[in-house]
Amino acid sequence: MTPSIAVPTISLDRDPAVVGREFDETLRTVGFFQVVDHGVDAAVADAAWNLARAFFDLPLADKLAVERAPGGLYGYFPMRSESLAASRGDVTPGDLKESFNMGPGIRPHHVPVDETEAALFTANVWPAALPELQQAWHAYYAEMGRLADRLMSMFALGLDLPAEFFARHIDASPSALRAINYPEQTHAPEPGQLRAGAHTDYGTLTILRQEAGRAGLEVHDGATDSWVPIPPAEGALVINIGDLMARWTNDRWTSTLHRVVNPDAAAGSTVAASQRRQSMPFFHNANYSTIVECLPSCLAEGEAPRYEPVMAGPHLAGKTTKSVAPPA
Repeated sequence: MTPSIAVPTISLDRDPAVVGREFDETLRTVGFFQVVDHGVDAAVADAAWNLARAFFDLPLADKLAVERAPGGLYGYFPMRSESLAASRGDVTPGDLKESFNMGPGIRPHHVPVDETEAALFTANVWPAALPELQQAWHAYYAEMGRLADRLMSMFALGLDLPAEFFARHIDASPSALRAINYPEQTHAPEPGQLRAGAHTDYGTLTILRQEAGRAGLEVHDGATDSWVPIPPAEGALVINIGDLMARWTNDRWTSTLHRVVNPDAAAGSTVAASQRRQSMPFFHNANYSTIVECLPSCLAEGEAPRYEPVMAGPHLAGKTTKSVAPPA
């Protein structure tokens, strides 16, 4: 069956208002697109990417030395310690991936409103066996933050709002940077086990770098109940919105279900089943205390909002808790 959705590639090097309108057109049907001409420093991006690969190549003992604390969000997540499909209530085996996460760290002038927010602004942990990782990741985190701010400004224009509309809602964002390693698969997966189970993202937007030549990311086409691959494109970054942004727009924009399939299951894949894959997503979120309610431009006259107002931080924390298994 022919998919009813397409994932376009959009250049950011144009009038922001024009780009914003393209975002709006795309996000009304599918919550994904790719961007080029995004201005991310390639040297900074490559340094963070290459050191992530070096981290995953460390002996397991060195990686476990920075394993996330019980209930924590940052550090090393071993193989099968997450099941993203569980965030939707689906019961599946643990995902076939390992990851390393960093957050915003401790902000001296930011006072968390409760313990849940404090957990988002805890100190990051860094591997002693790879000391150069910390500086490289801080630099890339900053690059991603600048791009996210730019995208959110264009989002506002696409929603017929002032360009600066979201700025006060994201200036203390508990965003997270993650590197994911999908190792070679030497054994057949368990029934229903994927590299990343079907899920939607939780926050405002995600910025993803994929590894060239390593397929696997797919988005769900609800109209045809089929899966559409997003092949990696050189120099492009994949952007998708999360549940919070869909809620903010009263479902004018779509938070699309997506997954990472095993290589032999990927649509049109010609690679061996054992092929390794790496990706780096940046999960952007609204400020913890931001009240997310239907945007004025997303409510037609006489129409009622679909959702009650929600505080951004607890929404994020609730989704995250469902997907992460306690450390062994």
